[in-house]
Amino acid sequence: MPRYFFNYRINGVLEKDPEGSELPSDEVALEEAQIAARELLAAKVRVGDLVDGDEFEITTGDGTVVHTLPLRSVLKLDEHG
Repeated sequence: MPRYFFNYRINGVLEKDPEGSELPSDEVALEEAQIAARELLAAKVRVGDLVDGDEFEITTGDGTVVHTLPLRSVLKLDEHG
């Protein structure tokens, strides 16, 4: 099973995930990142922190970026108002 690393970019600085997680596919890695992003956003909202700009950079063991997930992309906002 491949190992994925969930590096976190905050204020333009990339914090590398030193351990990673073994997951069956890129899609499952993205789902895991979306769950983590929702949790991080909830914590930021609770303390009044800015949520724009932070993102996960999901990489494989060889450093290949398989997805970049801006945290704000997991927010569901009402388009009507």
